Amino acid sequence: MNSTGQNQLGHMVNLHTSTCEDGTLTVEDFSTPVPISPRGKAVLRSLEDDGQILLNDLEEQIESSQENFIALLRNDLKRNAVKLEDRLHLYLSADGQLVVEGNDNDAERVHNIIAKKPFLQCRFRELARLALLSHGIDVACQAHKALKTPPDDTGIMFSRFHAYLKGQLSHFCVR
Repeated sequence: MNSTGQNQLGHMVNLHTSTCEDGTLTVEDFSTPVPISPRGKAVLRSLEDDGQILLNDLEEQIESSQENFIALLRNDLKRNAVKLEDRLHLYLSADGQLVVEGNDNDAERVHNIIAKKPFLQCRFRELARLALLSHGIDVACQAHKALKTPPDDTGIMFSRFHAYLKGQLSHFCVR
């Protein structure tokens, strides 16, 4: 890595560096992290105290909503004499449209039935929102719990955190 890359990396992670006698750069110290606000600390305490309760409530709501969605869809499939032979995959596209994938005939017929029922599309979107919220709270609870463990004992929880180093394009992300 050249000195320009070192400077960009040092700036990116806000490190203090010094030059050794042999001309190499060394890390002296990390800057002081920005403290969590009192309100943020209160949210973390609430997550620790009540996160699992909220997660359980959401999971129950998701299960009930899924059963309801499947029952409504089965009734419409029965009314339209559609018998599913193969497994279908339903999901929302990036622009929020319901996509049905699978056997061409079955997928197209199911898509057409759902397209005529905005209520079913709305229910599916609501299920997606609940599932994403539940997943996010679950991950937040796990991460908060993992932060309270010794640094060498975090397990796989933090293996999802990645850094990509490429000059000005360097960034961190969770996968």
